[in-house]
Amino acid sequence: MRFFSLSDEAGQYAAAALAEHPDALELHLAVLRFGPATVRALRADLEELKGLARRLGKTRIVGLRVEPGPQADPRWAKFTRLFGFTGQRVLQAAELRLD
Repeated sequence: MRFFSLSDEAGQYAAAALAEHPDALELHLAVLRFGPATVRALRADLEELKGLARRLGKTRIVGLRVEPGPQADPRWAKFTRLFGFTGQRVLQAAELRLD
């Protein structure tokens, strides 16, 4: 996995991690600041990521996010569609609590 801090002139707006799979890049994204400037910056970042994926011969980018609770965030589908992602689905995960 490769880790990235995404920043603009106002500071960090997101943190990301990328993992490479045979046909895809797996993108983990934590957006720290919202607003029009963040959306513009994320769109530019996504264009760069799409270029990287194409150069690596990937056919897709899969975006993931971990929710803090058991319920899906209803804003996720709308947010991801802003950037052209489709096929939103529920991902099951389990956690191991440490004492």
